[in-house]
Amino acid sequence: MKNFEIEINLPEGNGAEQTENFESEDTNLILRKFFNINWRRQLLKQLQQAQSESAFSVMNIDTEQYISIKLNAHSTQTEPQFHIDSNIEFSVVNKELLGLWKRTKNYTIIYKNLNQSQVVEQLSLFLDGHVDSMIEHYKQLLHKKSMQEYRIA
Repeated sequence: MKNFEIEINLPEGNGAEQTENFESEDTNLILRKFFNINWRRQLLKQLQQAQSESAFSVMNIDTEQYISIKLNAHSTQTEPQFHIDSNIEFSVVNKELLGLWKRTKNYTIIYKNLNQSQVVEQLSLFLDGHVDSMIEHYKQLLHKKSMQEYRIA
């Protein structure tokens, strides 16, 4: 069974931060902890305190892979937006110059401006050990982005 280390940092109204660290094998408990946070209220607290940051980090102790979910206080959206940072790396081989030359690019899974349901989807995939699905999803987004850039050029 997978064992996870969780760190939750939430700003308090008085300028202090509430930090919670624990280990768990129960993925449902970890998801409940994420859902129990009132992210709208955290957004307001974060806006009131310039130096504070709301973060929810999960590390798989066995693989040492992690994802860190941070609330984006600078978003222009009315719903809370999040950034996901991770150390999940992968490589993509691109053929260039009529397929004669291959170039390998290394990527790390990083998302900006995700809504809460998108974050929960990524967190669930990570907790269930479906890192390959996370990588495939990210590769699809990279492909869409490159196709848009190709159309513009």
